Amino acid sequence: MSSIQARNVNHPEHRENLKAAKYNIIREAILAVLPEGGWMSFTDLEDGVRARLRDQQVPQKLFPKPGSVRWYCKAVQLDLEARGEIQRQPRKSPLRLRKSGSSVA
Repeated sequence: MSSIQARNVNHPEHRENLKAAKYNIIREAILAVLPEGGWMSFTDLEDGVRARLRDQQVPQKLFPKPGSVRWYCKAVQLDLEARGEIQRQPRKSPLRLRKSGSSVA
């Protein structure tokens, strides 16, 4: 099974080996759920990804353990930030995200 070396925006020297199939499922869901304008909390993003996985009828056996969807969401979110595909709202807590290329503050 192929894997992806996911980056971490907070630790540029660190790479996480993720199964490519799972990475791509979560990546597609994150990009489908995140707004282009405005911001979304990580909690809402995770809820949206879970709903999308249900809607897409992704087999639960791909993410069988409690917390595995959350873990993959976080790992892929950090990678997408490092690649410049999504961005986090600066100096805000809790974490808020959106797709890159957005000009709405």
